[in-house]
Amino acid sequence: MMPHSKKPRFTGSNDDAEASSDARPILSADEFACILGFLPPKQTMCLRRVCKTWREAAKKTIVPIVDFNVDSIDKYNALNVMATAMPNLQQIKISHLGQGHKYNDGEDPYEEERTLLTTPSIHDIEILSNFSKLRILEVTYAPMNGRYPSLFQFSLLRQLKICSMRMKWDLDMLEGSPLLEELYCENCGVAGNVNSLRALKGTLTKVTIICIRNGSGNLPVRGDFMDLADFPRLKALCLDDTAVTGNLLDIDEHHFPLLEQLQLPHRVYGGGGHEFYRIAEMTDFIHKLYHLIQKRRNPKLFLHWTWNLSEFSPDWYVSFSTQLPFSIELVKAGPRLGYRWFGIRDIFAEEGPPDEYCEINWLDREPARESSDYEIYLQELENIQRDPGFYRGFFLPPTEDEYRQRREELFRQVYRFG
Repeated sequence: MMPHSKKPRFTGSNDDAEASSDARPILSADEFACILGFLPPKQTMCLRRVCKTWREAAKKTIVPIVDFNVDSIDKYNALNVMATAMPNLQQIKISHLGQGHKYNDGEDPYEEERTLLTTPSIHDIEILSNFSKLRILEVTYAPMNGRYPSLFQFSLLRQLKICSMRMKWDLDMLEGSPLLEELYCENCGVAGNVNSLRALKGTLTKVTIICIRNGSGNLPVRGDFMDLADFPRLKALCLDDTAVTGNLLDIDEHHFPLLEQLQLPHRVYGGGGHEFYRIAEMTDFIHKLYHLIQKRRNPKLFLHWTWNLSEFSPDWYVSFSTQLPFSIELVKAGPRLGYRWFGIRDIFAEEGPPDEYCEINWLDREPARESSDYEIYLQELENIQRDPGFYRGFFLPPTEDEYRQRREELFRQVYRFG
């Protein structure tokens, strides 16, 4: 019987064996982290399970800026895992979690809010502090109550949006985010003085503050908007629903050097919707504003603003048949700027006369017919023209006597030809 022959065995060199025994990952965790930085968060969370090296890489990777909206319990649970497994998220949005769920109360919570949910499931909002690389944070109608100082300690934050009525915070808390560029807060419990924003003078480009009244019925954001006049990068400033004050005519050509959008509350002299005591004062204001516009060469900044005559003015009177032109607005056609008086129909009235307009008072000359601006002027003029109708020939609101005389004239015409 022939002896059983052994199967041949393929062997490598000694060098190959040594290389195999010293085998290691082709790339380090730091190098893998750079690669994962090109992938969306969901894919990175899956790849972290491959091996220990990839798990360490996921912790180090700078996750690209993509919207991650925590709007359910599943999303919150994922965020809880990411807080340690992938803490370098750059963008997070905190929203409503669903019925019966809320975040833990912060400091100084509203007591009445705490009784709305009898047995809620409470979730820890403080896990957000683990994401030290955050650049964009949005809190939109999240079930939060009180102050959360830890949410204002992100040193790399560029954009902050807060729309949460029961969340309390002060403008001076923004010092914890010295690189902040865009601030948007609406219907939230923000308070403080806009002067606090000077801590961010060199970085802010957009500021929108629309606050709600506090328990005393006051708007808790105050100060003088001119405290922000020397901000070198500010392009948009909206302080509509605030208690901010100041004088629009204090602006000169050196203030707000990059400003493209401006909205100010009526408490500011000359702010949107500001009420004047006399018609003559309004006309004088418009001419001063025109000189300011000429200096800044940005007429669009104040287009779509309106200013009103106070009902307590001695120039005010009442009519129930036409809209009295006690408001004023700027108009622009091509390079030509002007203003006109008008009356607005009550938006809550189901019936009533339409908007009424006086003639346009032009502040600039008509462009020359042979100029390149003339055709643009004619096109835009057609868009802004309104039939004066009742107020034809009036460049100012009529006095009460003039108004009644015009009504009698129209009545006689209707009676004669009726």
